[in-house]
Amino acid sequence: MTAVQAAGAPGLEAQTRSIAWERVVLTAVAAIAVLMVCYPVVVVAVRAFSKGEIGSALTFEWIVAVFESSRSHEALVNTVIYTAGSSGLAMLLGVGLAFLSTRTDMPGGRVIGVLTMLPMLVPPFILVVGWVALADPNAGFINILASAVHGSRTSWVNISTMPGLIWMTGLFLTPYVYLLVAAGFRNSDAAMEEAARVCGAGRLRLLRTVILPLQRPALLAALLLVIIMAAGDFIIPATVGLKARIYMLPSLIWQNHSSLPGRPGLAAAQSLLLVAVGLLCIYFQRRALARGGRYTIVGGKGARPMLFPLGKLRYPLGLLASLFALSSSVIPLLAVTAIAFMRYWSPYALKPENLTLRNFRYVLFEYPQVWPSAQNSMLLALAGATCCVVLAIALAWYVIRMRGRLAGVVEYAMVLPLGIPGIALGVGILSLWILVPGGIYGTLWILLIAYVTAHIPVAMQFVGSALHRIHTDLEDASRVAGQAWSGTIRRIDIPLMRPALIGSWLLMYVVILREISLVILLYNPSTVVLSVGLMDVWSSGFYPELAVFSLLLLVLGLAPVALLWKFARFSSE
Repeated sequence: MTAVQAAGAPGLEAQTRSIAWERVVLTAVAAIAVLMVCYPVVVVAVRAFSKGEIGSALTFEWIVAVFESSRSHEALVNTVIYTAGSSGLAMLLGVGLAFLSTRTDMPGGRVIGVLTMLPMLVPPFILVVGWVALADPNAGFINILASAVHGSRTSWVNISTMPGLIWMTGLFLTPYVYLLVAAGFRNSDAAMEEAARVCGAGRLRLLRTVILPLQRPALLAALLLVIIMAAGDFIIPATVGLKARIYMLPSLIWQNHSSLPGRPGLAAAQSLLLVAVGLLCIYFQRRALARGGRYTIVGGKGARPMLFPLGKLRYPLGLLASLFALSSSVIPLLAVTAIAFMRYWSPYALKPENLTLRNFRYVLFEYPQVWPSAQNSMLLALAGATCCVVLAIALAWYVIRMRGRLAGVVEYAMVLPLGIPGIALGVGILSLWILVPGGIYGTLWILLIAYVTAHIPVAMQFVGSALHRIHTDLEDASRVAGQAWSGTIRRIDIPLMRPALIGSWLLMYVVILREISLVILLYNPSTVVLSVGLMDVWSSGFYPELAVFSLLLLVLGLAPVALLWKFARFSSE
């Protein structure tokens, strides 16, 4: 052996040991992640077919009850109507606003696009409180205005109806449709459209036969996404819906678990139905996106697509689009802020002598639950967002760079939580951990596990997209220079992925802070979080205090976003 070989042998051996250790660690992390996201689905299925707790005799009693129980059947029908209506409204508004703001000469298109996306940063509970303040049949600001116009008590709108619930949910889901289809409209290849014009196609025919068909994968993916979100939505059915006695599956699952005596078997069967719908939608969504290559619309060259002239409709459509965009966030926020300064909320509360700061003093300094719940929420949001990003880095490296034996399993497993409604995921987590003596049920740990399980797939999408853009030559050079896997990640990948990592962390933080359906079954009095505290205040009916509570949640959610926004990147572009 030469002197050079002898000198290089220890370094080569150390590097080999490092690679082996790296593979063991990442394989273990991947296995734990797969188990973490899969066991809730299995537990829900087993519990739905168990007569008692898991391990008892098998039965179809609970599955039959989902369809034969009068209340459950009513909730099932209402859920179908609610899901279909809100998904259709979200598609209509999202696609319409995306097309108007990106492909027409409508004034203020970019501003309208930003306003359309705002609800993704605002906790949905705040939008619910805002629309109740606006459209309550007795004390809503819109109906107060109607009464002033008519000179007598008049009700123009009523949010406590099925159309009202569909309206709120459709507005909340619109940004997700807009996000998925706006980029396709904006980046469409002008050559195809020009060829259609040369062949004599008019504007409507061009839209119908060229532009919309090319967007088919994105449109289908958006539709399936909003169906999943609408079917599993908990906040609106459990607040305004229950108040109006409009029962739906998510609110019924909550009642079956929290009422005395509880019916966890029926709740699991109802959850299993939502899980089946969600996973079916995810399957078809992935098929649609996988076939997207057939609809490739961005060429290597070419001019920007031509804007559609709206003519006389330019300003009326701009005004209408602005109204819809403002209705999704700004107008409800203004209504919540107005209620926060009122001594009481009633049809005749809009008077100067009714304005006060007492609600802020009471909630911030006297209400006993607010700061413990705020502390829990902040701790869980910070820890949950950090865990999601750290795990996403490890899993993305394992899947993309290492291509370990479990890579394919990890890729598919990370899709599962996207198709499972939060309330159903909570049922699965609760059904397992409540059986473990001396376990983590009743602690913040079970909430943290639930948050990470539900949201790690989104974090992995961000991190995986960023890692794909880093050439492996940089990592190979780091390895040749003697850096281990951890050193390569720390010195090469993380600095280059920093904007995407910050964007992912901020998104996880905001989503965890506002999450309620996932943890509504998992908390106890010592682990209450702000979003659950909002439910308690809602139940008491103290709307001015509820408005202050909502604004506190908004401020805590947006503060890190405002500080770190310029360092983040939220898209894969």
